[in-house]
Amino acid sequence: MNFCPRCGTALVLRPEGGRPRPMCPAEGCGFTFYGDASIGTGAVVLRGDDVLLIERRTGTRVWWQIPGGFVEVDEPIHTAVEREVLEETGVVARATDVVGFRHAFGQPDRPIANIYVVFRLVAESGDPRPDLEESFAAEFVPRARIAQHEGLSSMSLWAIETALAAPSTGGLSLEPHREGLHRPGHTIFRAPGLGAAQG
Repeated sequence: MNFCPRCGTALVLRPEGGRPRPMCPAEGCGFTFYGDASIGTGAVVLRGDDVLLIERRTGTRVWWQIPGGFVEVDEPIHTAVEREVLEETGVVARATDVVGFRHAFGQPDRPIANIYVVFRLVAESGDPRPDLEESFAAEFVPRARIAQHEGLSSMSLWAIETALAAPSTGGLSLEPHREGLHRPGHTIFRAPGLGAAQG
């Protein structure tokens, strides 16, 4: 980023938080660029003993993975993962808990970071079908055949194995609504083994 998105002034490097950062020198603006960050979701969708997989394609590369995608800035993260599953596979699924996450980070000269949150979901209705834009095949695969599935990404295999190994409430669970705790734009999860907060 070379120019301030607020006022258009050329950014300059100044020390902030222990490192030089692009900052706007215009009086009264105060913009500081801390880097780009995004949140992605991965969906381990279970239907009995079967797991939902999709085929992705980029140029000549073809691989299989769990469904998922990016969280929009105006939607709850658990809603995003359910939406992505529906868009990419036609399957209606309900998120039950979070089983893990991956943090991908950039370098000072490329300040881009991503958190990829893996959810476990239960399929409620619909038969898999690809959208032919982001997914080019979609199918439920028996869990016994997952590790041998040709072209399955290592990250998806990790996500599936983690989800299948965890108890049904072994991940972070959505915290039930409680007055004073929840505010607009917030979704709260609780650690495994803990009951809902009292109050």
